[in-house]
Amino acid sequence: MKLHNPITLLLSLTTLLLSQQSIAAPVEYIFINLWDEYVQQTPLPDPHPNIERRFLHPDINIDKPSVDQFTALFPVYDGLQIDTHNQLAIRYGVRQTPYRLVVEGNQVRQRQALSKAPTVAHPDQPAQDKTLQTLSGHPFDPTRPSAGFRVLFFSDSLCPFQHIPNCEHRIAQNNHLSANIDYPVITVIKPFYVDQTQVSAYQQRFNVNHEIVFDRHNQLFRRFEVTDLPYWVVQNRQGKVIYRANQVPPLPL
Repeated sequence: MKLHNPITLLLSLTTLLLSQQSIAAPVEYIFINLWDEYVQQTPLPDPHPNIERRFLHPDINIDKPSVDQFTALFPVYDGLQIDTHNQLAIRYGVRQTPYRLVVEGNQVRQRQALSKAPTVAHPDQPAQDKTLQTLSGHPFDPTRPSAGFRVLFFSDSLCPFQHIPNCEHRIAQNNHLSANIDYPVITVIKPFYVDQTQVSAYQQRFNVNHEIVFDRHNQLFRRFEVTDLPYWVVQNRQGKVIYRANQVPPLPL
């Protein structure tokens, strides 16, 4: 019986282990846009016990603080990474979110466009029945301005993140407007992915000099059909909208 040199055996074993490791294990990539996920989360397929799951975000309209805040609020996306320069999206031809890939040995084995679940209505909680109030505790009625005019400034407490262009400048413009007109100015903060603590922090961060309403149930954004931010709406004494735009209202109207 021929005996092998122990060093030769060790080298052979090492070579075998390295060759096995070079065969890449399958990886599941799920591409998401966190701003969309804040509005409505994507139903995710059950993870496979033998496939590593990685969450990726396109390298556009995003930064690390945004990712950290999102994953803190939604731990299911823990480990979310930015796809730097969209390298993986370009390599594998991903052009939409949410999207799922299973890659093995640099080859795509599965690809799937994920879809959102239909939004479920809650008829027992109609938005019009919700009582609104300012951060200081004063009641707010969207139908009765109780003044000659009322300016509503729709904003986002996540400013100055990248998905809200020029928001700092717009907030400063609105503060200046509030300080120079005799009519009430109310800032309305959208409810997605924030709570009242963050709204209060917004008030302090930008030295907001007027009342703020936290639109907890998104009813003011729906009522006034606001989809752009920041955005101004002006009501007359009867509550009728007489101005709406993403530019400071040229008062007096």
